[in-house]
Amino acid sequence: MPEHASRRPEGHPLPALPQQRQTGPRSESAELTTEERRAFEELVRRLGDGAL
Repeated sequence: MPEHASRRPEGHPLPALPQQRQTGPRSESAELTTEERRAFEELVRRLGDGAL
């Protein structure tokens, strides 16, 4: 290792990197209208059939 490179202890965070979250993002949901739900179901069917 070159002299100018410093060794950091295992697991020591690098100062240039932001702290990472330990959990995933919170869950979100939205209510769909009957028409939106039907359109979504049709899209899922088409994707499942390979039609798109």
